[in-house]
Amino acid sequence: MSLRRIISRIRLAVGQLSELSDGELREKSLELKHLASQGVPVRTLVLQGCPLVVEASRRCLGIIPHDVQLHCAIEVLRGRIAEMKTGEGKTLTACLAAYMLALSGKGVHLVTFNEYLAKRDFEHTRSIYGLLGLTTDVLLDGLDPIKRRQAYRCDVTFGAAKEFGFDFLRDRLQQATNGNSHECVMRGPHTALVDEADSILIDEARTPLIIGMRDPQQASQQIECYRWAAEKAPQFVESVHYSCKLNRHDIALNAEGISLARSLEQPAEVKAVSIRELYDFLINAIKAHRDFLLDRNYVVRDGEIVIIDEFTGRPAEGRQWQKGIHQAIQAKEGLQVTPPTQQAASITVQSFFRRYRHFAGMTGTAWTSKREFRKIYKKRVVRIPTHRRVNRQKLPYTVLRSSVEKLDAVAASARTMLQQARPVLIGTRTIGKSEALAERLKSLGLPFQILNANHLASEADIIAQAGQKAVITIATNMAGRGTDIQLAESIRSVGGLHVILTEIHESERIDWQLIGRCSRQGDPGSYQIFVSLDDEILEVGLGQRRAERLRLKYAHATFEQLQRLFSVFRKAQRKTERKHLLDRLILMRSDLEQQKMHFDLGQDPFLHGLRS
Repeated sequence: MSLRRIISRIRLAVGQLSELSDGELREKSLELKHLASQGVPVRTLVLQGCPLVVEASRRCLGIIPHDVQLHCAIEVLRGRIAEMKTGEGKTLTACLAAYMLALSGKGVHLVTFNEYLAKRDFEHTRSIYGLLGLTTDVLLDGLDPIKRRQAYRCDVTFGAAKEFGFDFLRDRLQQATNGNSHECVMRGPHTALVDEADSILIDEARTPLIIGMRDPQQASQQIECYRWAAEKAPQFVESVHYSCKLNRHDIALNAEGISLARSLEQPAEVKAVSIRELYDFLINAIKAHRDFLLDRNYVVRDGEIVIIDEFTGRPAEGRQWQKGIHQAIQAKEGLQVTPPTQQAASITVQSFFRRYRHFAGMTGTAWTSKREFRKIYKKRVVRIPTHRRVNRQKLPYTVLRSSVEKLDAVAASARTMLQQARPVLIGTRTIGKSEALAERLKSLGLPFQILNANHLASEADIIAQAGQKAVITIATNMAGRGTDIQLAESIRSVGGLHVILTEIHESERIDWQLIGRCSRQGDPGSYQIFVSLDDEILEVGLGQRRAERLRLKYAHATFEQLQRLFSVFRKAQRKTERKHLLDRLILMRSDLEQQKMHFDLGQDPFLHGLRS
């Protein structure tokens, strides 16, 4: 049966449900759940289940899903990754698909990027599931094991990816130490529906989820070593005392560096460690000073280091850098140093989701990564058409010599849009750069609001105002996912929201997440990209030497000559994307080989501290 015919039959069935009472609608849903538990074809679930969700959505939310949302839900049921453009209604689409997947009675994990989105989507759609007789709950940080177990016994469980992963590891540890599966909270990774699938399954693929254990006897000595190394690290100069590979952040002390390390004054606790360990503490301290920057890679909040996710600009609550880096940064900032942990259990995000018997996903940007989804997850990517024609204007790319010139050009562009009474969203890669741009706009007397990890409390208010007349919003990647900028009615007639990118990212998908904030549901909008020769992407993609040669060669170039260089930025971006893809493929093969080795030895591949 063709897709168009399926959707027509769903619409016809919806019309027949409008006369039913809420109780009768629930009864039909429970009857369908009973049939699903006996193994009916997917087409039957679609033809009978979709109309129930459409009618429930109309009654609970006053929203009738569009045909493209039905189309997307059907593709998800087929186990595919659906690229559904920003603003097309993925939350309600996920509800359509999750309902039908949950009819099996084995539980569906509706996975989102962070706790904020999980709670938002749960609260938005819980009434639909409730009307149809299905139970729902959400996993929140700090939830006790009893409530977690109750959440997993629901038909649909919302939560951030890390919550599901850590519960999986805790259950493995529980079974290994006590041999009692009754204390486990999960029912097992059976079915998952992943929202923002590219972010979770690709950008976060290499992120290890780790449960640690501490050795209290070594804690005091290690803490003193981290503090000592943080104090001494500024004395080490690159190319004099150590060498570094930019792309991999690998640092190695040379002969001068080793000599300096040996000559430094050491307290008793530091003298007690081996010289090899001493070098490791110093290397971590150098990395903390050189590569991990305040208001870019992390912020300090309530005396704690909070990592800033490079892809979203949001705080990565509960996450820590491994191999002593987190402790080195704590020492660098003069905070209390938490003793490092040894791994008791770990699994990568990539490996965890490959364990689900059935999973599918949705995102606004998946097409450019279709080969990777096929290679790593055996998933086909499908493009869902938009409900209304995209009405987005692309303004010419602008290449400038330096970030100072770029700030001036961005400010001038924003001022022009303000004169047209249009709202402007300006995307920056880091907190520091968003603050620098804010200072520039302030000096010009331009009104603005700023959204980054330092302004979380006012996020909802800032987003609510971002589509109003003559408003400039400066944002990190926080505005790229899970936000919905609603335009004031008068804004459509003057051209809609204008989006400015002040850099391109290491993946083109991240650029499109921010661009996708404009021109939603057929609204007008425009975007423009500004780059400069001191942008980080050139060094990451082309190497430090070639990037420096470009800066010297075009230091006195005309504006027209500079504009021909944009292809170089795209080349650097593509090379970086290929490198990251290769890293993820290597990770997958390494994980598979390690798992096979541990299975052959009769060991759990995800537990470390308990191996014999």
